[in-house]
Amino acid sequence: MPKIYSVEKRQEIVNQLMMVGLELIRQNGIKKMSIHELTKRVGIAQGTFYNFFNSKEMLVYALADSYQQSIKDKLEEIIQTKGYLERNDLRELYNCMFLKDEHNVYRFLTREDLQNLSTRLPSDCLYKMTDIKTTMETNLRHVREKKEPYDLDAVINWLQLMNLTIQNKDILVETGIEKIILQLIENMLDELF
Repeated sequence: MPKIYSVEKRQEIVNQLMMVGLELIRQNGIKKMSIHELTKRVGIAQGTFYNFFNSKEMLVYALADSYQQSIKDKLEEIIQTKGYLERNDLRELYNCMFLKDEHNVYRFLTREDLQNLSTRLPSDCLYKMTDIKTTMETNLRHVREKKEPYDLDAVINWLQLMNLTIQNKDILVETGIEKIILQLIENMLDELF
C-alpha cells in the first residue's frame, strides 16, 4: 500500500528531489543521474519517486520550469522597483544565468541531454522549456531606451549562441568560455540598444 503524505510533506519531498536532482545533474549530468541514487539521498523508496514525477525527464522539466519562474520573478522585481529594464539589468541577468547561477539547470545540460529530452518529454513541456521568443518578447516590453526597430530574431540568435556555447563546452577551450559568453551578451545588447 502506498504511503500517504500530507500536502506539506509532499511539497517537502518534491523540493528535496529537485534540490538533490539538480546537484546530481551538476555532478554527473542527466544520463548518469540515477533514480536509485536520488531517492537514496532524499530518504525515500525508489518506487516512491514516481508518486512525484513520471520520469527523471519530468524532474528536469520541473527544475527548468522553476528556474524560468525565478528569472521571471527577478525581472518583475526590477520592473516593480525601477519601472523598466536597462541594458545593465539585462547584462547582469544573462551574465548570472550563463556563467554563475548554480540553480540554472540549463547550464548543465549537454546537447545529448537536450536531444533525449526532446524525445522523452511531452511536446507541451518541451515547448515551454524552449520557447525563447515569447519570453524575450515579454521581457523586451519593459526595456527602456531600446533601438527601434531592433531585430528580435537576431537577439534570439545571440541567446541561442550562448546556449550552444554552454551546451558544447566539452569541445571548447574551457578558459575561453567566459570571455565568449560575455562578448555574446554584449553583441546581443548592441542589437537592442
